[in-house]
Amino acid sequence: PREVARHPREELIEVEKKLREIKGVTVLLYVQTCAAEKRRRRKRGTFPDPDKRVFINTEICEGCGDCGVQSNCVALVPVETEFGRKRAVDQSACNKDFSCLNGLCPSFVTVVGGRPRRQPRAEVDLPDMPAPQLPEIRGTWNTLVTGVGGTGVVTIGAILAQAAHLEGRGAALIDMTGIAQKGGEVTVHLRIARAPEDITAVRVATGEADALIGGDLVVSASAATLGLTHPTRTGAVVDSHETITGAFTRDPELHIPGNDLALALEAKLKDGLTLFDASELSRVLLGDSIFSNMMVLGAAWQRGLVPVGRSAIFEAIELNGQAVAANQRAFDLGRWAVLHPDAAARQTGGPPDAAPSSLDDRIALRAEQLVAYQGPRLARRYRRMVAAAPEALREAVALGYHKLLAYKDEYEVARLLLETRAQAAAAFEGDLRLSYHLAPPLLSRPGPDGRPKKRRFGPWILPAMRVLRHFKWLRGTPLDPFGYSAERRLERQLIRDYEADMAEVFAAVSPQTEEIARGLAELPLRIRGFGAVKAASAAAAAATRRELLAEFRRGPEGPQAALAAQ
Repeated sequence: PREVARHPREELIEVEKKLREIKGVTVLLYVQTCAAEKRRRRKRGTFPDPDKRVFINTEICEGCGDCGVQSNCVALVPVETEFGRKRAVDQSACNKDFSCLNGLCPSFVTVVGGRPRRQPRAEVDLPDMPAPQLPEIRGTWNTLVTGVGGTGVVTIGAILAQAAHLEGRGAALIDMTGIAQKGGEVTVHLRIARAPEDITAVRVATGEADALIGGDLVVSASAATLGLTHPTRTGAVVDSHETITGAFTRDPELHIPGNDLALALEAKLKDGLTLFDASELSRVLLGDSIFSNMMVLGAAWQRGLVPVGRSAIFEAIELNGQAVAANQRAFDLGRWAVLHPDAAARQTGGPPDAAPSSLDDRIALRAEQLVAYQGPRLARRYRRMVAAAPEALREAVALGYHKLLAYKDEYEVARLLLETRAQAAAAFEGDLRLSYHLAPPLLSRPGPDGRPKKRRFGPWILPAMRVLRHFKWLRGTPLDPFGYSAERRLERQLIRDYEADMAEVFAAVSPQTEEIARGLAELPLRIRGFGAVKAASAAAAAATRRELLAEFRRGPEGPQAALAAQ
């Protein structure tokens, strides 16, 4: 209707503020198909699939996590690099919502005409494998299937229920998905009986689980799941892969305590537990980790934890109609993985780990990067500071000082953007057309949230980037047109503060204050992002700096003397 105003999604907060000031009843219609539902429909060919993908230049990425805050998307996964934890887009999990582009970061590009390159698959000739002794059903056989939303957990439960039906058995299941989004916790409760009338309740009660088919380590080792198992009754096969959880969208430093979770499972289930990295094995042998849950199901069947036959399961997979051959292959690969664990481990182990780089190598790498960044003079300045550091602080200074010196201003971003196409060509195949999403300081305008609004630039901007990168000699001089912004002034001040702090620390550090000094030296690693995001992280680091400096200046006798007096 003409009298109904239409607004883009990014204006949602402003519209809500406007409506709250109107007396009486107002109506706000939020019209959008759920992103996860879009992905499901695209698989079925019932929803448009835009020929566009998001790619992140990890050289520019600061790992600040603002893209995750803006999108709340678990397809943004961590990438560990020599220069810290960065972000990448898991193309097999991406919902093509594109809201991650709103992150205040110039590392994002969109790729049109590209298909993700499939990793070369390892070939395994499966030997003849003995069929297991299927479990006997006394009353009901109670199974838990755990995992995260969007990976086919519910499908595994449905296939098992369908297979039981095909064999003339009774089956009942309930999906405990709650408010699970893609990446959220999902648990399927499934009971299989000789006849439908033998099933009087669906949900598996405390200690009643006969089998745990674990598609995710975090969900499988949760207190809620373990409470349903019993050490002498429950057998379990669990994917040991440390899949990042939805909490990573808000905590860029989140790490999965994989060893602790595995220990919790082992403590409860003891010899009834089998762990193997199904996600990585699926990626290596099938080219996509999406088949990992089916691989875990095959492993559980081979261990005698599934009371239906292989032929019925294969028929149920055919009835499901999705990637039939690949899913059946994944099932048999899971069987092979538990029968030949050493051979499976060799597939996921990759090449022998290279010896860790020495500290001198890491320093040399950073000095070389600073030459490309500005020139030999800056590299010499860096080496002088690192050489002056006490041995116990040398690594911390090498990492922290480099982080401050190599701040990503307009000249550096221009230089790194020119390398994006080569990175994208390694990740995608096809006739790639790239667009760059930037908020140039002289061209951008504030968006509804007050932050600079990003704009899309086509390849035509690359000649301008080539020109801009050659003016890096203006950096830090009065002629630098960008040097007068608040962000550039902050970055130069951070360098001066760090140099003054380290001069003080180097002269007075003692074994008792060494840990405090290391904290000061590493503090710049916490300062990440661009614009307002960087300003916020710098403010938080400044508060920590004041505390550490005060503690360092009190010296070894300050805190210890106060403690002794108490």
